[in-house]
Amino acid sequence: MAFLEWSDSLSVKSRLLDTDHKRLIELINKLHDASLDAQNRAGAEAAIALLVDFTKTHFIHEETLMRKTAYPQFIPHKIEHDRLIKQIEDFRARYAAGQVGLSQDSIVFLRTWLCDHITKVDTYLGAWLAKHASLITE
Repeated sequence: MAFLEWSDSLSVKSRLLDTDHKRLIELINKLHDASLDAQNRAGAEAAIALLVDFTKTHFIHEETLMRKTAYPQFIPHKIEHDRLIKQIEDFRARYAAGQVGLSQDSIVFLRTWLCDHITKVDTYLGAWLAKHASLITE
């Protein structure tokens, strides 16, 4: 069983966002798997890099859609994105420097953050995008 499973309760009813969220879940699962093999530092570094890079890509997707549709909660939503990017980039740098390990607490933090963000923040974005679908093409 995967560390984090996709479920319909995580759907924001946007094909693009749901596809991205599924990929983020997949990457968190890869990171979790890498964390179980303490001897495979290169694998863990690769998993962290993939997660950081795709998280940035996903946030660009969301922020582009928010701008196109004049999403009224753009600024607080972007602040959350920026805060997470800073945290995971800092973690990547500290991990690469050997200052921190890949702990289960780190993986649980990512899982919790993603699930909370999807269910408490992105759900509203998904509803907004559905109402303003004529302004976007996914």
